[in-house]
Amino acid sequence: MGKKRHIKFWKYFNEWVETYKVGQVRDVTLDKYWLVGKKIKELAPDLDLGNITRMDVQHLVNRYGETHELPTVRDFLHHIEAPLRDAVYEGWIPKDPTYKVRPTSKKKHKVTRAKWLEMDQAQKLEKILKDNDEVSATMFDFDLRTGLRFAELLGLTPKDIDLRNLTIYVNKTWDYKKTNDFAPCKNKYSNRVLKIDWQAMTELQKVMSGCPPDEPIFVKALSNEVANSDDFRTKIPEGQRYCKIYNSTLNQRLAAFCKEAEVPRISIHSLRHTHASLLISAGVSIQSVAKRLGHGNTETTQRTYIHLLDELAMRDDNKMLTVLTSLGA
Repeated sequence: MGKKRHIKFWKYFNEWVETYKVGQVRDVTLDKYWLVGKKIKELAPDLDLGNITRMDVQHLVNRYGETHELPTVRDFLHHIEAPLRDAVYEGWIPKDPTYKVRPTSKKKHKVTRAKWLEMDQAQKLEKILKDNDEVSATMFDFDLRTGLRFAELLGLTPKDIDLRNLTIYVNKTWDYKKTNDFAPCKNKYSNRVLKIDWQAMTELQKVMSGCPPDEPIFVKALSNEVANSDDFRTKIPEGQRYCKIYNSTLNQRLAAFCKEAEVPRISIHSLRHTHASLLISAGVSIQSVAKRLGHGNTETTQRTYIHLLDELAMRDDNKMLTVLTSLGA
C-alpha cells in the first residue's frame, strides 16, 4: 500500500483530467469533465482525497441529485469513478470509495422522449421513413439499421463504403458543432468495420450517387437539398461548401416522422439505442453489440441496457427450468 495523498478531491480530479483526458477525447467530452470538476469544488470544496470514503462519495452524489435528474446524476457518478479507482491503483486511498455507491435524485424526471422503440414501433417508423424522399428520412432509416453515432453517420464518405461486401468503415466523424469539417472518432474503439444489411446499403445508395469519394455523403446530400430549397432561411452561407447541420432541427424532423408513424417521439441518438436494443432482445451477445456500437468495453453497454439483459436472463432461466423439468418427464 502506498502513502495516502492528501489533496482536495476537486484538485485531484482536475489534475487527472489534465493528465488522462486532454488531447485524448473530443472537446465536447472534455467540457463535460471540466463541468464535473467545477461541480465537485462547489459541492465538496474541502473533501480530501486521502481520507475519502464511500459515505463521502454517496453524500456528494446525493447532493448533486438534489438539483439534477437521475440520468444526469448517473453520468456524474460515472465521471468520478475512473479517477477514484486510479487513486486506489496508485495506493493513495486504500479501497474503492465508489463501491456500491448509487445515483439518487430528488428531481422528478420529465420524460419528453422515449429512449428507444420496440420492434413493432421501429417497423412502423421505418415504413414511414422508407416512403419519404427527404435526405433526413433516408439518413434516419440508415442510422436505425447501423446504430452509428450522429457524428459518425455524417462523417461517412463513399470511400468508406464496400458495396460488394455490404460493409462500412467507421474511421472519422463530422464536427457539425464547430468546424463543419472532418474530425477523429470519439476513441480508438470507435474505429470499426460494420456489416450492414442490403436494405441499409440500398438506403445509402439513394444519397451516395454523384458524391465524390472523399466528401461526406449525408452532409453533401443535405447541402444539395438546401441549395434547391425555396426557403431563404436554409441557404448555404456565402463562401461555405456545405450547409450547417443542426442536431435540434433534425430531431424536430424525426419527431414529425414519429408522429406520422404514431410511435413515441425519439431523438436521433435514440435510433442508436433502438438499434442496440433490438439486437440484444434478439439474443445477440453483449460483446458483439458493444463492438458494433464502438464501446471500449461491455460495461458501458451493460449499464445502458441492463433492463433488457435482465429480461433475457429471466428468459434463459425459464428455458433452463424447461430443460431440467423434461429430465423427469
